[in-house]
Amino acid sequence: MSIVTLYAKTFGTPLLIALLLWPFISAFLTLPILALLYHHEHRLRLASTIGSYLSVLYVAGLLTFTQYPMPDEPDRYCATHHLSPQLNPLEFIQDVATGGVSAVMQLLLNIVLFMPLGFLLMRFLRRNIGHTVIVGFLLSLAIELTQLSGFWGIYPCSYRQFDVDDLLTNTLGALVGYGIAKLCDRRWPPKPVDRTEINHRPGIVHRGVTFAIDMIMVILGYYPLGIIVVWLFHAIAKPLPDGTFQLASAVIHVESLNTIVTVLGMASFLIFELWIPATHRGQTLGGMFTHMSMETRERHGWQRVLFYTIRTTIIGGWFLLTLLQKDTHSGLLIIAVAVFALIFKQMPWDYVPGDAESERADADGVGDASDAGDAEDAGDADGAAVTALTENAVNAPASPISQNRQ
Repeated sequence: MSIVTLYAKTFGTPLLIALLLWPFISAFLTLPILALLYHHEHRLRLASTIGSYLSVLYVAGLLTFTQYPMPDEPDRYCATHHLSPQLNPLEFIQDVATGGVSAVMQLLLNIVLFMPLGFLLMRFLRRNIGHTVIVGFLLSLAIELTQLSGFWGIYPCSYRQFDVDDLLTNTLGALVGYGIAKLCDRRWPPKPVDRTEINHRPGIVHRGVTFAIDMIMVILGYYPLGIIVVWLFHAIAKPLPDGTFQLASAVIHVESLNTIVTVLGMASFLIFELWIPATHRGQTLGGMFTHMSMETRERHGWQRVLFYTIRTTIIGGWFLLTLLQKDTHSGLLIIAVAVFALIFKQMPWDYVPGDAESERADADGVGDASDAGDAEDAGDADGAAVTALTENAVNAPASPISQNRQ
């Protein structure tokens, strides 16, 4: 039996599961990865984008290889298998002598599995060798303890052996990946990033990632408070036979709760999407994290008021429709804005004129220094990103009271 055949027979199923899971896992991890890329590099470079998706594939593969598959018929397996920890660091010598090629492949796999971790820590997160050793060892220890505990009690017994040799080879793999990243740094040194730079010419993907972060902030701002209001109301108010509620001497319809939650939602939206950027040079909390401003040129007086009025009307209108569960209308509105941005490479409110000096700079082609780097945002990634963000927008969470009624 050849080495390739042996490898495919031994590890083919876990690898296939990892590949099948990758599109679904990457869909959940796309937003935080892109946000971190913008936070770290201030723009979305092609190499970083590819690296982020390979990282997702790596995580899926690592979990699959180390935790799955679990044996069938847990009771029968646990009755016949009693795996005790292997704590001899030189046991691999005996394993190689008796196991031959299979044992060697297992050792090499343990090293290879952690090489991407060391590479990512050094190349993208810029961690030193000490951090790489510590993270590699702790992650390997967490995996071994998970196996020893039967996935922390989900499986009734340990279905894989805790092996100290795995700790050593995994940590060695992280060190090898660190060394490869150092060699890549010499051949392709990372470009310096100005940490004070703010992108005033963000692309559609940059805007979309920032807006998604902002919407998470808005939801966190009103959703828990809305749940508390609904809970307190039902705890204090007395239900009446006709479906209304009596609070003190007032008779209240349940629709009033919807109104209260909607008001809370719009208040949260105005705080995060109007007050904060208007008082921080166009930067929302998401924009502060991804280093971008929604104000593409200098505006003062009526021009700045008009800019924020148009933006708040369009985006706030979409958010209000979402709160009211007008999914069709909110979906059409966000799709219209996305299509507009794809065609004209800017938002409708960006057409509000700026100060004379700013307009002359635009006419002369003088833009933000990050404009060229962010031009990659307008590439093939735009279509997929806009589609994903649009689908997320259409399916945004409804109000707590609406979900309660459903």
